[in-house]
Amino acid sequence: MPEIQQILEYQVLGNDATVWATAGVIFLVVLLALIVIRSVLIARIVKLSKKTKTKVDDVITDFLHSIKIHVYILIAFFVALQGVSLPESAELVIDIAILIVIVSQVIRFIEEVVCMVLQERLKKEKTDAVLPSVFRLGIRIVLWSIGFLMILSNAGVDITSLVAGLGIGGLAISLALQNILSDLFASFSIAVDKPFEIGDFIIVGEQKGTVRHIGMKTTRIEALEGEEIVISNAELTSARVQNYKKMQKRRIVFNFGCTYDAKPSQMKQIARAVKKLINDHDKAEADRVHFKAFGDSDLQFEAVYYMTTSDYNDYMNTQQDINIEIMEYFEKKGLEMAYPTQTLYLRRDDLEE
Repeated sequence: MPEIQQILEYQVLGNDATVWATAGVIFLVVLLALIVIRSVLIARIVKLSKKTKTKVDDVITDFLHSIKIHVYILIAFFVALQGVSLPESAELVIDIAILIVIVSQVIRFIEEVVCMVLQERLKKEKTDAVLPSVFRLGIRIVLWSIGFLMILSNAGVDITSLVAGLGIGGLAISLALQNILSDLFASFSIAVDKPFEIGDFIIVGEQKGTVRHIGMKTTRIEALEGEEIVISNAELTSARVQNYKKMQKRRIVFNFGCTYDAKPSQMKQIARAVKKLINDHDKAEADRVHFKAFGDSDLQFEAVYYMTTSDYNDYMNTQQDINIEIMEYFEKKGLEMAYPTQTLYLRRDDLEE
């Protein structure tokens, strides 16, 4: 008995064995309770949330289910040490550690909720829209900046001068990195407004090609010739961009002519025939075909039609077929396609001289 009493009175960091034993029991009980809650209660909540139509409960349950075991261990350890007398330095370290864990988990939760809300707003405009990674990165930077300041404040650090210093330093950095920051904010603008997406064929000034990558600073375009064109995001947001992928219809205008040997009745037939052969194509809708003008060497026609697809190859194939069919019609009717000619008339009195 004296030996047992001596063991119980043995001091470790100012606490006897009874206190440490009690702390150990509390640690195991709390940890076991948290594991049971995680494996049973939260698992059932996850199953129930999947049956609902709302997304908020899915985010909450997924977050709870994703909490790692080391977080539960740290929480149980913190609770168990509440009855133990520790040096101030040790208590400060433990408090900061648990604060970091709590802040990190809260930041993760807020990040998931904000991203979910933004994702749902994007899906209202386009069902298959995906939240750009630049948004998640920006949200994470803002939240962790706030969390870092909270941790320092609870650790006893005076953050007033730090915030002021960060403000002045941020101003200096923003001036030094003005071009980079303008490209960064331009990438946010592109992500929100979506003037173009990966795979769209666009024209920017004299450059044209297919968008292959939209980064935080630049956008990369694959030109028709095969080379890669790198354009800064700031330039893209300030320039006029033509996006052919967004085009639902393509308006086509083309001209052709016949010689002056054609008769008025044939001119009317030509207009009707060309309009019909355009409409005979599945992806073409004729708008109008008119005898437009008397040219220097031809009778000029103007035809206008719409392609019901924006694909450039479909347009070229259709235009080729229309051109060949017009030539075949002219040949069948005994008409001639006009080409530049000049007729010279000589007066008889000029010959006599």
